[in-house]
Amino acid sequence: MRKCVKCGRYTLRRDKCPVCGGELTVPHPPRFSPEDKYVEYRLKMKMKSGLLSLDKPLIYDP
Repeated sequence: MRKCVKCGRYTLRRDKCPVCGGELTVPHPPRFSPEDKYVEYRLKMKMKSGLLSLDKPLIYDP
């Protein structure tokens, strides 16, 4: 199942939206795995983009 970026409609097509011709994306997050081999790369990208800062502690410490 895909979702159109322009109009927000869902479709089963893979190339473009049948209503408006917009780009389609997968609206669901990827499945979680404890053996995630890409976590290092995602954390680096979040740090570079400013979404994650290591100035704050990641774990709550009362």
